[in-house]
Amino acid sequence: MSETTANQLDAIQAMLAAGHRSIRMPKFSLMLWGIAGGILCVATDHIITQERFPDHTQRAIALLLFLGIVLSGVAIADYHYTRFRVRAQDESLPFAQTQVTKVWWLLISAGVLFTFGTSFMGGGRMTFGIWIVLFGLGLYIHGLFSEQIVEWVGVLMILLGSGALVFNLPYPATQWLAASIFAVGMPVLTLLIDRSKNISVFVRVAQTVLWLAVVLVAALAANQWRNSAPFTLGTTLPLQQFTRQKEILPTQIVSLPAGTIIPLKVHVKSNVFADNADIVVPFTLSKPLEISLNQGKPDGLFRVADGPWRKRSTSFFIQVLELDGALTPAEGPAASMLIDIRTE
Repeated sequence: MSETTANQLDAIQAMLAAGHRSIRMPKFSLMLWGIAGGILCVATDHIITQERFPDHTQRAIALLLFLGIVLSGVAIADYHYTRFRVRAQDESLPFAQTQVTKVWWLLISAGVLFTFGTSFMGGGRMTFGIWIVLFGLGLYIHGLFSEQIVEWVGVLMILLGSGALVFNLPYPATQWLAASIFAVGMPVLTLLIDRSKNISVFVRVAQTVLWLAVVLVAALAANQWRNSAPFTLGTTLPLQQFTRQKEILPTQIVSLPAGTIIPLKVHVKSNVFADNADIVVPFTLSKPLEISLNQGKPDGLFRVADGPWRKRSTSFFIQVLELDGALTPAEGPAASMLIDIRTE
């Protein structure tokens, strides 16, 4: 084969490769979605709160509207800026990029609807893991038609999100992981996009490992900062002394020793069973518990033994592990339930 023929074959292969990866991942889009996603991961829980929206349904609708408005605004800004750049460079928007944009909108809509659905069906602990998987899937699909590094990072995000779900990571840890992926991982990805077709596999692996290291270090540092951040709390009183006090202090901490019995009132709503009075189930503490009070009411902060202070809304959950029933001639109908009550 002559040198001329070899050069022609190389040129043909380059043209084919360019045709397969005919679109680009705009760095502006990565920065915009990354910063917006990182802010939403951290700020949503502070904006849509039980104090602002006491009713459960109102809180769910507020969450849906908030996410819908913010993400729609980001999508519109990204859409118009992308087309402005295309017109400024006197280019046309490839057909593949238009179709991939539709996939992005579909994935984001699915994430918003899933988050809204968890308000009624449960599973809020999976929210950030699902968002990581959805954005990873979007990057993977986009990378199939653009840069290889985008494709690889997309796969890595899918693995990270799936790992958070499979290993049941605590809600705050998954939250900071998602915030790090968006606010740190997306800007770092813009530095790795080079439009080069001749990057070796070893260099791509090194770039992917670097991206993973930066994201994980940022997530671990943020989570460590959260756990070590000091709380402004009041004086600590034993439970017996607290029950004897007559004046309500603005802020204080009540210490419950191990062995304290806490009655749990359970009210069951059902379309099968009649609406009965509350059922009181006594629980006995196995470890000391400290609860923070604000104006005489729990403000959501607690800690077990001498552990770190945690928020009830993100570090305390109840999971039904087993629900079973029995019907025998000797005992008649019966039902049993296994519940896991856990703090993190």
